[in-house]
Amino acid sequence: MDLLYYIFDTLKIPMAKHKTSGPDTVIEYLGIILDSNLMEARLPNDKLIRISTFLKEFLIKKSCTKREVLQLLGHLNFASRVVIPGRTFVSHLILVSTTVKALHHYIKLTCECREDIRMWLFFLSNWNGVSMFYNKENITSDDLCLYTDASGSIGFGGYYKGLWFAESWPSMFSNLVVDEKEVSIAFRELYPIVVSAVLWGHMWKKQRIIFMCDNEATVAILKKGRSKSAHIMPLVRRLTLIAAQQNFVFLSKHVPGKFNSKADALSRLQINKFRRLAKEAQEFPCKVPPPQLVLWSSTP
Repeated sequence: MDLLYYIFDTLKIPMAKHKTSGPDTVIEYLGIILDSNLMEARLPNDKLIRISTFLKEFLIKKSCTKREVLQLLGHLNFASRVVIPGRTFVSHLILVSTTVKALHHYIKLTCECREDIRMWLFFLSNWNGVSMFYNKENITSDDLCLYTDASGSIGFGGYYKGLWFAESWPSMFSNLVVDEKEVSIAFRELYPIVVSAVLWGHMWKKQRIIFMCDNEATVAILKKGRSKSAHIMPLVRRLTLIAAQQNFVFLSKHVPGKFNSKADALSRLQINKFRRLAKEAQEFPCKVPPPQLVLWSSTP
């Protein structure tokens, strides 16, 4: 560091010493603390408090100016530098910010905006501000030995390194959506993926996972991290929340159903066929969490 100071002084280049830190395993760079010992990035506590306070103020507002929305987006974009999955949940705010031109014009906050704000607030209030450094390489769900599938009228299932689950569709779905016909195949294909994240997400830390799925609509939703369908968004929000909490990133890729035989058997509740295909599977299945723990809701 002394040599660096000498070189800058010789070249007559001004250097702000109060903003300069010597070689260290923990430094603050552009407002983010980087720790090479723990291999993590984290937000300072004062910034966490500031962002949470700003979100709470927004939640009680019916409308706000474009300037205020852009200020909130600035805070959330900053947090998303550490919470990478959180980048998904600024799209509704960005959309409403484009509905007026002048910064002093007022904008009505939509239900989607409020739900995203509630999710951010829930996450930040239950998060310690730490995010691990992610692995450089993407890994497919095939590489993880992770397989999920859904059968439209029978059930859903998932398999991960000998662990597995299989269950018929919950009868209470009729109480969770306005019309049970709304439960599309994309919803059903996404549901076991979220269940697997609830059960096994804690074992995927630092991973950049590509979920392999045989439904193209579900693949598109996972890639974008959002859906226009209101009944699918609770699943997307839950998956994003788990990814942020457990420090993994997800993408998706289409795979023909014929290459998903283990999960296909589970989704059809064909347990004997599954055992022939996966002889290494454990004897008993994992307990499937209830829909209330799979579908995100901002209300208890």
